[in-house]
Amino acid sequence: MQYATKLNGLAGTYKLGGWYDSGSFPDQRFATTHRGHVSIYGVADQTIWQSTADGARSLNVFGRIMGAPSNQNFISFSFNGGVTLAAPIPGRNNDNAGIDLGIGKVSSRAADADADAGLQRQGTEELIELTYQASIAPWLVVQPDFQYIVNPGGGVQNPNDPKQNLRNELVIGARAIVTF
Repeated sequence: MQYATKLNGLAGTYKLGGWYDSGSFPDQRFATTHRGHVSIYGVADQTIWQSTADGARSLNVFGRIMGAPSNQNFISFSFNGGVTLAAPIPGRNNDNAGIDLGIGKVSSRAADADADAGLQRQGTEELIELTYQASIAPWLVVQPDFQYIVNPGGGVQNPNDPKQNLRNELVIGARAIVTF
């Protein structure tokens, strides 16, 4: 279900959805399988400000939330949200800058399996992301991306040193979008 709206004359989109898969899925803790799989999610994307001097410049907020059964999923809950600024630099009307904060929760069933194996229970992973979409030409967009991940894998052990968890990580990437 999708709902488009105008909040104080500013565009917004709200979605509520879910999915179902009728296949069989392994349990995260026990040597069993479950028939059928489901997840629900919600998405909100709302413009909260638009420049009267430059119609291309706007500030948007977004949020996404997802939930799924812990017996079949490694991640049973996630949320991310942030802000984007369209036309962040004067004269760069087709560019976008954004910041995103996110969290993923390892399912209780997967965490219990860790404890059963004598391992530290995994918990949550957090993320901060900064990105910038630069429109280089009408057919080319370049997007550098910086992510800082706190507690990767929700506290997964370092395979090279099982006495320690993986350290926080900085991930730097870029992508290019070419339109023909």
